[in-house]
Amino acid sequence: MNKTVVVGTAAVVIVAVAGGGTYAVLHTPKRQFESNLVKMTKSNDNVIDFHVSASGTGDDTGSASGTLKADAQNENNLAVHLKVNDKNTPEAMNIKMDKKHVYVSADILTSSVKAYGSTGLTKVTKSLDKYWLDASHSVSLEDTYSPIKTKEVRSDATSVTEWFKDLDSSKFKKVSNGYQVNLNKADMKSLMTKISKTKSGKELSKSEWKEEKSSLDPVKNFMIKITVGDKGKSFAIDFSGKENNAKERLTFKMNTKRDNNLKVKMPAKSLIKTEAQLTSLLQDKMIAYYSDQIGSAIDDFDSSSSTATSDDILDA
Repeated sequence: MNKTVVVGTAAVVIVAVAGGGTYAVLHTPKRQFESNLVKMTKSNDNVIDFHVSASGTGDDTGSASGTLKADAQNENNLAVHLKVNDKNTPEAMNIKMDKKHVYVSADILTSSVKAYGSTGLTKVTKSLDKYWLDASHSVSLEDTYSPIKTKEVRSDATSVTEWFKDLDSSKFKKVSNGYQVNLNKADMKSLMTKISKTKSGKELSKSEWKEEKSSLDPVKNFMIKITVGDKGKSFAIDFSGKENNAKERLTFKMNTKRDNNLKVKMPAKSLIKTEAQLTSLLQDKMIAYYSDQIGSAIDDFDSSSSTATSDDILDA
């Protein structure tokens, strides 16, 4: 056989094997997980549907779901619709944010009242639904809501993805809805250290991060599964563990997409009220409502008294 042919054939085989090896390395579950995670953090998707649920014996048992939307032209304008089921009691909440302010829709009053079955009071609060409370200027809400700094969040997320590169490849696997990594307690503490060094993470003090890490110590059978979908269009976290002989579980799932026509309008100035103004409006509505209730009760009493007197006269 011609030696040139043999050498040429060998070269082709070597290139084929090398190429196949490169493909195999680049398409391992670990590399695919990392690749899709990077795609997610660099994505310009501006619509996120999410669902969070917690189960166990603690007060956190319940679920929350909703949608976060970012303006296609101005990503600082965000709108969040949140539905919370706390021990099967549903409450809805609408929030809008820009660079400086967080606005909470007053329809949270109607939602809360309705959730507890007070149908009469629902009529009272319904007329307040059009108003928005500036939570950034509210004494009771300023620590609960804060503007989301989208660029900072994206930067921090990109930074955190680097952490996964040092994990053992055996922790990654292909699953039906994407690529998954399994983290144990030591992994999670290491990840928390990474997060604590980001801009967002530095909002918590070192002592607070130390306390958060210590809170994991009593948890037995600790496991966190993180799944990233194809092209970074979905993301999920599944935590399970056992504390005080009780099983605990927390799941978080989200799907993303792009809407180039999406616009998020901030509330008109005339509809923005302070906490004191909103309280005053509610008090006026409540006073009017109870006045009507008392008036109706008096009318019913007078009517029944009149009927009783007529009956007495007839009996006489």
